[in-house]
Amino acid sequence: MIPDYQKMKEVLRDLTSCLALSGYEDSVIRYVKERLAGAAEHIQVDALGNVIVRMNRIQAENPFRVMVFAHMDELGLVVTKVEESGFLRLERLGGIPEKSLAGTTLLIEVEGKRWNGIVGTKSHHVTKQDEKYKVLPVNEIYADFGFRSKQEALDAGISPGTPVGYARQFFDNGSIVFGNTLDNRVGCLTLLELADRLQHTELPCELYIVFSVQEEFNLRGVLPAVRKINPHLAITLDITIATDTPDLKGSGDIRLGGGPSLGMYTFHGRGTLGGLIPNPKLVKHVQKIASEQEIPLQQAVFMGILTDASFSQLENDGIPMIDLGYPARYTHAPVEAVDLQDVEQLICLLEKLLLTFDQNLDLSRG
Repeated sequence: MIPDYQKMKEVLRDLTSCLALSGYEDSVIRYVKERLAGAAEHIQVDALGNVIVRMNRIQAENPFRVMVFAHMDELGLVVTKVEESGFLRLERLGGIPEKSLAGTTLLIEVEGKRWNGIVGTKSHHVTKQDEKYKVLPVNEIYADFGFRSKQEALDAGISPGTPVGYARQFFDNGSIVFGNTLDNRVGCLTLLELADRLQHTELPCELYIVFSVQEEFNLRGVLPAVRKINPHLAITLDITIATDTPDLKGSGDIRLGGGPSLGMYTFHGRGTLGGLIPNPKLVKHVQKIASEQEIPLQQAVFMGILTDASFSQLENDGIPMIDLGYPARYTHAPVEAVDLQDVEQLICLLEKLLLTFDQNLDLSRG
């Protein structure tokens, strides 16, 4: 199959145009439901917002259930206070890098109306020497949306609790795409394309595709879906940090265009004690299928990164899980970058893997 990168770009542009912070994923929920209406056997949205898509039904007492999932939500900010002057005070909603905030353009959406603004930054001409290289913490910044007073902002529907996202951007250079919220709308793109390609395929397993919520908030929004499906194995799709930029040279071997990523170890520390050490037999199986299909795999080991697998693997009786993904530059910044060649190879790998998942797959330990 010749990759249709133009189609992938159009779907990704649609997905990234949605403003859908953690807990406010409704625009992406509506989009994926509409896209999957003709391809899925059953679609359900649970009380938290997880979109649970059953692709097929296996007629067996205990069918081998496989779950492939990616989160819909994006990180951002939340309004904590509206100043009398109309400026907005903010708090982080997810892992916003404060070093990227000064002068960043922002977006608020209230009842279908969009407001653009910026993070205020002191004018260069009056910045003191000792302030020039200082990164302000989030509780010292403010946002300017052009409101002249507190009442004007309140009349626009903006008040404490209102979510604030990065302004929307999308551009490309061939298969390399730059845009906001590529983490993890590229994962959503992968699921949508996978569902499209598999809708007429007879699978040996019962496949559930899940678009999860609140990953950027606490990594636990997917738990109700995992409990409901109770999969025999699961694959989570998310970014891997590309280390091919000048500032990360030598810290790893993950590069754009090098193929999909295989998570070998993730650990956050810093109090959460979350992460994933994947099932060894599942790792070997994925490597075997990738090798047979001549799909390159980039093995990733990272401290300080978490995915939806971090806590969901512990549900029910314990679930063999693995992180698969795509390299991304500038993660969590206002604009990220990915290579759609890696995404295409990831989709192809998932297609081939799903044809091998059945009751005979041995993932036992010991």
